[in-house]
Amino acid sequence: MKKILTTIFLSFTILSTQAQEINFEKGSWQETVAKAKAQNKPIFIDFFTTWCGPCKQLEQKVYSKPEVIQKMNANFINFKIDAEKGEGPNLARKFEVSAYPFLVWADKNQNVLLTDAGYMPVSEFLKSVDNALNQYREGRLEDYETQYRAGKRDANFLADFINKRHAMVMDNRELVEQYLLAIPTAEQTSEKTLKLLSENTFTLNGKAIELLQNQAVFKKYGISTLESVATTMMEYFRNALRTKNIDLLEKLAGLNLKLNSIEAGRQNERYRMEFYKSTNNTPKYIETAQNLADKYLMNVSKEELNKQNLAHFQEFMLPYRTGKQDSLKIGKVRFDAMKKLHSRYASINFASDLDGLADEFYKNVSEKAVLQKAIMWSKRANEIDETPDYWNTYAHLLYKMGIRSEAIAAEEKALNLAKTLKGLTFKYEEALAKMKDGKL
Repeated sequence: MKKILTTIFLSFTILSTQAQEINFEKGSWQETVAKAKAQNKPIFIDFFTTWCGPCKQLEQKVYSKPEVIQKMNANFINFKIDAEKGEGPNLARKFEVSAYPFLVWADKNQNVLLTDAGYMPVSEFLKSVDNALNQYREGRLEDYETQYRAGKRDANFLADFINKRHAMVMDNRELVEQYLLAIPTAEQTSEKTLKLLSENTFTLNGKAIELLQNQAVFKKYGISTLESVATTMMEYFRNALRTKNIDLLEKLAGLNLKLNSIEAGRQNERYRMEFYKSTNNTPKYIETAQNLADKYLMNVSKEELNKQNLAHFQEFMLPYRTGKQDSLKIGKVRFDAMKKLHSRYASINFASDLDGLADEFYKNVSEKAVLQKAIMWSKRANEIDETPDYWNTYAHLLYKMGIRSEAIAAEEKALNLAKTLKGLTFKYEEALAKMKDGKL
């Protein structure tokens, strides 16, 4: 009897110990996927890095809670991976990791159900878990695909199919066109249809693009098209680069002017600059880069930047203010970070463009007259949105022009700012040492 009781006690102890942590798989990603298929469970993936503070907070303050452990072990095959080591970089590209920690919930076939990023308290993490489970349980994607292949094309089915695929971050542009053909003309400008258009990418030759050009009707319902337009423009731009198709690029630029009049001019010059760079057309690249800086970046006033910041922020906030989207589903920490970013969106992008141009010219141009322009661009970037990297660019340009003392002072500014912001300082320390030794 004593032996039996001891065995029971040991078994209970083992089970209690196992329940005290999330069961993250120890094998490879493929082994994890195979286990998910065998057990018919969705997958949870935590992308982290060794230097990421919020990753450690998530581990210590969230993953240790009994309610989190129970829910994750009961419902998911859990996988944790350093995004910078082993198979981490390839997986990070596959799942389009954009920050750390980056959390992915996917089905057994690796279709994304939901993603989230950054540290969040237990309550918000569990909301994301529940959202992912709801996505998983609300009809399997395979069932929709079977019915679609069998010829089902009624509007309600297509709308559900699109929303299901959208939740899994899948391309719906052809399905959107089919949906628009399946509904009466009067419904093409209904709130339901416009919301669907605002959440998906679109073709450049279909009905969706016609409807998207009528921005007033979207604003009438408090619907923003920022995300769908930006995502679609970038996809077609990459296609133009890949195929070296200048006609596609210029068509894209024309549509961009109609869909995003505030930012399109600057964006289009960036597209052209990158296109000429990729096709090794150096004269056109330099010409377009200078035009971008002179026409769109250097002459913009502080008042105009503030105006563009406000216009973008109002567009971003529109669906939340009108109740079309719920910020609670995003979580306070993440939503506050999004608001901070979008409140200075124009300033951040203008400064980034200027620094990018200055850095490109530092690396690829030798003519002193052109480099002098790049110094002015770099200086302006720091005036708009001062960062250690921008000061680093400025210092390197000064050094290349032979203005050594000012270069050292600028690199010291970069280093001190990085220390103030509690960021990494190694590259600034290394550059400063080389500048002082005259060996940069």
